[in-house]
This record gives sequence, structure tokens and C-alpha cells, in this order.
Amino acid sequence: MSRTSIDMLEHAEYLEFVVLGNPTEDDWVSVMHQIVESISMTGKTRILVDATGVEQTSDSMVRYRMGVRTGETFGIRARLAALRPEWDEDNFWETVATNRGAIAKSGDDRAELIEWLLSDK
Repeated sequence: MSRTSIDMLEHAEYLEFVVLGNPTEDDWVSVMHQIVESISMTGKTRILVDATGVEQTSDSMVRYRMGVRTGETFGIRARLAALRPEWDEDNFWETVATNRGAIAKSGDDRAELIEWLLSDK
């Protein structure tokens, strides 16, 4: 059983999902379902996933499959930014998601990601 919590915060221009603990692949899929549902309810298509509270990195294959799912689920309909912990320098999810047609970015600088998220570039 994973020790994971997921909270959603609604900001004026975007939705933020805060993930804490040690999420499994099923937890990440749950985050994705919550994002889809929240986009449908709010109409907001700019999403920040704050994973700075994640305790350990996910396996490369989990990141790959989540990148594929991100591309298939959102494509160009949403803009997603993933804020990762400073100790995690892996952008594999971003690469896979972008290659699958998603508008996605990951990094460890919150201000930079929010600026990108709210831009039209």
C-alpha cells in the first residue's frame, strides 16, 4: 500500500495538483484521472503538478508509460507542467509526453514553470 496524498488547488488561471509521498503507477494514473475530471468541471486547461513532496523517483518504465498516457489523454488540449524535486534531474516523462503530442514541461524551478504554463509559447 502506498503512502500518497493528492490535493487539488484551483488558482485563477490554472489548476495545481500536489502529490506527496511515494506514488505508485496506479497513483499517477489516479492523478491523471483527477486532472481530466477537474478540467471538465472547471474548463481550466493549464495544469501544474507539484511533485516536490515525492520521496523517491519512479521507475523509468513508469515514467515512459505516464508520458505515453499524457500524450494520448491530453494532446494539445491542455498544457501540463510538472514541478519535480531538486534531487530528481530526470526529464524523461517530458520527452515522452512531448513526443506523443502533449504540451508538457518539467523542471525544478516553480516560477519558471508557472511562467511557461501561463504563456502562449
